[in-house]
Amino acid sequence: MPPLPSELKVRNGSPVPDARAFVHGLNVLLKFARLYGLEHARAATQFRSTWDELQQSVHAAGQAGLLLGASGSQLLLDGVPLESTHAERSFADLLNTAGVASICFSPGVTRDELANLVRAFMEAGPKAGTLTQRLERLFGTRSSSGIRVNEIRFVAEDAAFADARIAAQLTAKTLGADASLIQDWFSSPQKMIQLIAAAEGAHSGPLSANGPGGGFGSAISDGSGADEGYGGPATNSGMPGSAKPGRLDADMSSMDEAALQCLLRLLGQFGEAAHGKSPSQLDPTDWQQKLGSLPQTAQLTLRQALATVTAQTPSAKLDEAMLLRLAESLAIRFALDRFQRGEVRVNAVRQLLDRMNGELGSLRKLLKAREDKMAGAGLPVESHADLLDREFWAAVPESGKRAVLTSAEAWCIPPRNVQQYVEELLGRGESEVAGDVLLQYASCVRNQDVEARKKAAIGLGQLAELFTKGASRRLQAALLQIGQQMEAEQEAELQTLLSAAFVRLSQESASRRYYRAMEQSLDSLAELERSRPSWVRSLRPRIGVENRVAEFIEEALAADRVPEGFVGVLARIPQTAGEHLAVRLARSAKQSEGQKIVRIAMSLGPACVTSLEEILRSEQPAKAASVIGLLSRLNPLALEDLLPLRLRSEGRTFHDAAVRQLSIAGAPERGQLLADSLELFDKIVVPLALDEIGMCGDSETAAKMIRLAEGEILPEAPEYLRVKAIEALGRMRAPEAAGHLRRFLEARKTFGWAYPEEIRTAAAQALVKLDPEWMETFLPESGLDAKVLALAPLDPVPGKDVARHRRYRRIRLARTVPATISSARGKYSSAISVLSLEGGLLSGDLQIPVGTEVTLKIPSGLRSISMQSVVRFVRAHEAGFEMVGMDLEDRARLRRLLVSLTGPEAASSSPRPQKA
Repeated sequence: MPPLPSELKVRNGSPVPDARAFVHGLNVLLKFARLYGLEHARAATQFRSTWDELQQSVHAAGQAGLLLGASGSQLLLDGVPLESTHAERSFADLLNTAGVASICFSPGVTRDELANLVRAFMEAGPKAGTLTQRLERLFGTRSSSGIRVNEIRFVAEDAAFADARIAAQLTAKTLGADASLIQDWFSSPQKMIQLIAAAEGAHSGPLSANGPGGGFGSAISDGSGADEGYGGPATNSGMPGSAKPGRLDADMSSMDEAALQCLLRLLGQFGEAAHGKSPSQLDPTDWQQKLGSLPQTAQLTLRQALATVTAQTPSAKLDEAMLLRLAESLAIRFALDRFQRGEVRVNAVRQLLDRMNGELGSLRKLLKAREDKMAGAGLPVESHADLLDREFWAAVPESGKRAVLTSAEAWCIPPRNVQQYVEELLGRGESEVAGDVLLQYASCVRNQDVEARKKAAIGLGQLAELFTKGASRRLQAALLQIGQQMEAEQEAELQTLLSAAFVRLSQESASRRYYRAMEQSLDSLAELERSRPSWVRSLRPRIGVENRVAEFIEEALAADRVPEGFVGVLARIPQTAGEHLAVRLARSAKQSEGQKIVRIAMSLGPACVTSLEEILRSEQPAKAASVIGLLSRLNPLALEDLLPLRLRSEGRTFHDAAVRQLSIAGAPERGQLLADSLELFDKIVVPLALDEIGMCGDSETAAKMIRLAEGEILPEAPEYLRVKAIEALGRMRAPEAAGHLRRFLEARKTFGWAYPEEIRTAAAQALVKLDPEWMETFLPESGLDAKVLALAPLDPVPGKDVARHRRYRRIRLARTVPATISSARGKYSSAISVLSLEGGLLSGDLQIPVGTEVTLKIPSGLRSISMQSVVRFVRAHEAGFEMVGMDLEDRARLRRLLVSLTGPEAASSSPRPQKA
């Protein structure tokens, strides 16, 4: 057996470089020569390198030289396949197209001969002829050439070789008494045919089964080609089973299993004889007897197979690998023939192949050393069982494959074969048939046979991705089949396998957004939970639905319409869906987006509402607060009962979150809910609640706002809340508040006005909306600056698609205003770039957590303007704050400061600072 080219050979203690380097160098040299010419600097450099590698390689190979061949798109070096890259495949295709089987480089190769070989590949055009002609012109007629080109050539068979007696005479004459020559004969398929013919002639005379022109005597044309005795050009597969059907199929049909086993056993003995050295193994007379003792059908089959090998690969050698492939091919053809004739069912094919495997053990032992070397070189080595099964399936005709895969025995077919066939169907656009095949395979999990269910469950895990490629509509039915069997299955091992397949298909459904299939997955779990709740608890987190609900919601919101089945999936997991929808509603910046979320939540039914109520009732404060907004839209009456209970037991953080949740959700009842809870809110949260009461425009809350403005409720609260209540009355256009507001403006005391400037300003701004005519008459004697009054609270803008409308006009300052921030964490210096009566934007590197209560001071005259604020967001070098309380005098001074800073260039249309 020639050494592997991937091995490092050693000569005189010095390592010889890998022969593969020469093949790679030759490939590169041919490309450079075709691009630039052989005289170009790059080509010349590469030529020198390739020549050096060739010299080293052929000297290391000895007298046998180096044989570079091609089989299909695979380059072979001394018969061993090289690692296949695009470059090597293109080189092999070039040789195949030209009809070149191999190129032999002998130790006597010269530099000029290598240059001529390159020029043969360079020449082009009609005058240059074909590559075969150019190679023949350069090397074909010189027997002493260091480069020999072997050409695949098929010629008409000489009828004289059809007579088996002549073949026998030739064999006997050639062998004579020199038994040592038989080992060389064992390595040649052509000579082996003659040896078989000799054995036939010696034992049984002419074989009438050949018929006219049916013999397989081969005329070997000086090692460069072979005659084909049964018609048709050879294929590139290198496997006997790949040739076109001919006499081999007919002979196989007449052979029984015992005859095939005898033939396979004899092939094993061939391999041992070729590999061994003992004289008893090399006795030609003994081999003639062994061949003659074979059943006639086995003799014919062997000759047919060897002739096929010769036709396909004239330079092939009957080494251990070839003998094993030949034996395996015969076993596959035999199994295929029995299967197609209906003598063997598909579930027994593997058993038949296994029986044949027993006769191939000796060949596999001989081949093991070579396989170990190939594995060590990094070349893939496929297991024999997988090889047999794969090639058997490849030989099954299309009709046979479809018949099996759409039958109850589909589970017998290995998943990789099912995958190959389904991918072929999808490639041809036959997605419906592909879906039927996959669904039939899935139905095998309900087979009565335990082994069938086991194999089908394992296979489904491997085929799951195929359902999503072109058979997504079958996923739902497949999950139903598996779910039903999971409920009925009693075998512990099968339960594990079924759950793995179920999880795999469910995950594919979730990742591909097949909501109908997800519905079925969840329905199956619900059915299974009745009898096996612990099993379902372990499966739910793994199927990939609940942990992707947030993704599903985002995609549904971005789509023009809600995907089919999406609501059905959420309805089956109402608690998880409700939580995610509530959190997403709180992040909605647009009113239309919030409305879409609410509609989805409403379609989930009472179960979603019940789960939200339970969360508000019993969960931790942060989680409980997150559902208030959505619950206000789904069931405001329940919220009216539950919210006060939580407000009494929780602190400012919960109160603040509750108000903001209600504000974003935009429920019509939010004004009444907030008004009823005013006494329960933390004092810092009340201003935000009052702003929202005014913005919602619920006139039913006006009576309470009037009482708060008059100081009748929350009497201990700062007067800042009275201003907020007056602004709320103006926003909601409450006519019953006009008299109270006029009194705030007109009331006097001994020296000056009875109420503070900020209360009078707020009342005047509200009356501009309630009674503009009276206000126009009273304004000259009010003592109020018209410019100050112009800085009024803003109303909601009709038709503007925002979740929260701006409360006050914001001013982007032409220059930053310095500010000092004090909190429990320390004191900071900052600057204000945007400011309003609601809050503003600080700049600088501020390390203040969101939600922190701070005191903000802005220098103004002899005394700074001081205000209590809450940090709403923090980002790179910026922080947003919201005012929650301040002295009325400070607010009046802040208003005048803003008026002084307001101008055409100061009006800001920039977006609202983010809210926490």
